[in-house]
Amino acid sequence: MGRRLLFLGLLCLMFAPWTHAQPAEEDEGSFGSPMLEAPPRDESGPLAKAAKDQGVPTASTGDTMFVGGTMSEESTPTDGSRLKGYVDGLMAGLITSGEFPGASVLVIQDGAIALKAGYGYADLRARIPVNPDRTRFRVASISKLFTATAIMQLAEQGKLNLNADVNTYLAGFKIPPTYPEPVTLSNILTHTAGFDDQYVGLAAPLSSMIEPLGQYLARTMPPRVLPPGKMFSYSNHGMALAGHVVETVSGQEFGAYIQENIFTPLGMTSSTFGVPYPLPQDIAVPYFKGGKEDGFTRAELDRIRGGPAGDLITTAGDIAKFMLVQMNNGVYGDDEHLLSEPTIEKMQARHFGEIDGLDGWAYGFKEGHRNGVRWIGHDGSWLGFCAQLVMVPSQKTGFFVVYNADCHFSASASLRKSFFDLLWPPKDEIVAQVTPNSEMRARSVAGTYMAVRRARSDFTVMAAAATQVSVKAPGDGELLVRIPRAGRDLRFLPRADGTWINPDFQWKAAALVDGSGQATQFVLDSFVYDRVIGASEWAIWSVALGIVVAICLMVLWGWANGFLSRQFFGEPQAVITFMPRIVAFLAAGLTVVALVGMSALLSEQVPLDIIHGPTPMLLVLLSVPVAILVLVIPMIVWSISGFGTGGRARTAQAGYAVLTIAILVFLAFCWQWGLHPFALKY
Repeated sequence: MGRRLLFLGLLCLMFAPWTHAQPAEEDEGSFGSPMLEAPPRDESGPLAKAAKDQGVPTASTGDTMFVGGTMSEESTPTDGSRLKGYVDGLMAGLITSGEFPGASVLVIQDGAIALKAGYGYADLRARIPVNPDRTRFRVASISKLFTATAIMQLAEQGKLNLNADVNTYLAGFKIPPTYPEPVTLSNILTHTAGFDDQYVGLAAPLSSMIEPLGQYLARTMPPRVLPPGKMFSYSNHGMALAGHVVETVSGQEFGAYIQENIFTPLGMTSSTFGVPYPLPQDIAVPYFKGGKEDGFTRAELDRIRGGPAGDLITTAGDIAKFMLVQMNNGVYGDDEHLLSEPTIEKMQARHFGEIDGLDGWAYGFKEGHRNGVRWIGHDGSWLGFCAQLVMVPSQKTGFFVVYNADCHFSASASLRKSFFDLLWPPKDEIVAQVTPNSEMRARSVAGTYMAVRRARSDFTVMAAAATQVSVKAPGDGELLVRIPRAGRDLRFLPRADGTWINPDFQWKAAALVDGSGQATQFVLDSFVYDRVIGASEWAIWSVALGIVVAICLMVLWGWANGFLSRQFFGEPQAVITFMPRIVAFLAAGLTVVALVGMSALLSEQVPLDIIHGPTPMLLVLLSVPVAILVLVIPMIVWSISGFGTGGRARTAQAGYAVLTIAILVFLAFCWQWGLHPFALKY
């Protein structure tokens, strides 16, 4: 034994330099973050005070001071110094703290532009400042507002019916009749069509040619997994389908239709769907937090295959024109109409809400209540870009902010809270409204939940699984809700109507219950989460996989050490013969490789193997569980038949059986979460 330990120590010394040579990089990203829309929306509590500039370059034009960028001469702030000073301080604090390199900010008050400013840099390396009228950003899912506007235009012209079967307007393919009720455009515009989610191959490198929208959807349209009109489940493919309907009804390619019927009438001269070619110099460089370029890593622009869902490239100046026409009953220019007043009212009205008192959806717009006002808007998140658009049409007031970094709670949360409190200050203190049933309701909701919006058909469902929401009932009818993106428990107070509210963020929560009163879904604003138990709980699998990895590593280390010890130190021959040992060694090694590889893939800050995939490496990785399945079949036989009758043989058989069970647990995990090639439908 002493010789064996000495040999192990020598191996450790040999490999120590290799382990210390590997850089340890902090990776805050997750697969969920670069999606076009990731629930729930980012918010945060108020800033203690506006952060002061700590080194960000500043400039001024007349009486207007701003941070690290340019302000349009068109900006005429109402309550000028307070608005400008607050926003300048807020943006300076976020830029100097390393949240993003640059941003454009737009504030509209009383139907006029009160602030339009650029902050920081569009390109850190070239030191190009952000200009709100010239610097273009990808605004991701805010694109959906333009797609919805196009649909409303065609509906207003009588060319389509929002409540008709969407198959009426499709020629190259049809949506299967999975449920008795057909999918309608009304369902699609409120994200209640019931489509499964899909992330693999959602985009392509900028150098790639992508197929026409109709061909892409015919090949990749996810299956229907929920009856239409019953439950909110955000769908990029659904909104891309709406864009294809625009094509089939109008007879124009989607981008051409938007250019002719929205961009040109409104004078949005810097806006396109898709990255223009040749690549303009005024598109902001996308960045990820962490890296050598002033604390960031430069990302690459790409092409989004489902363009109508998230491929708008635009400026704050252009977005101002769109927001103003939406807040002015569809009127622009000399009493010209992008949409009629009744159509605008219909588009902005609430058309679906999971539960009364919680946020819901208009046509294309998310809608809700905060600080005593009803707002509509949309967020956008894609590789290296993050955007928010919020309007209160009744007051003709709103804001738009976009920056060239990936969405993180710490930045987007502060921005949303700060702008809401600046433009629509809170009026009433939020307090608990305890009723006799509050505590019973809270206890019925406690449990673990997973987002209804998830990719059920392939391994990327693990992104939803790894971000499951935990709900606890600490007493007094309150809830403690842990949302992974927030990184802490959020306290929700009971309300008299049976819902809950978070006093800091004003998120509202409720439960959907079955006949026995047991919560089956947890609703956070408009986002719905399914209750999960047993094999669907990620925490259980996390513990199980930790044990599996430990067993596999111990076997690999022990058998490798035993083999070398027998070769060099004359240790007794192994009881387990060569073939069972080599098969189990391969199975254990492949199990570790598969878990490490998939963990690395899903934690990549830029998961291009998935978003631009499936790549050959991804396909190889997904094939590993199949190879392990082939190997584990004879292992089961050997675990039962054994390796002899002596004490050593029985002990070896028990150890072999434990390893076999561990590998079977891993295979169960693979089939539970689609970690195999048969689940990949791309």
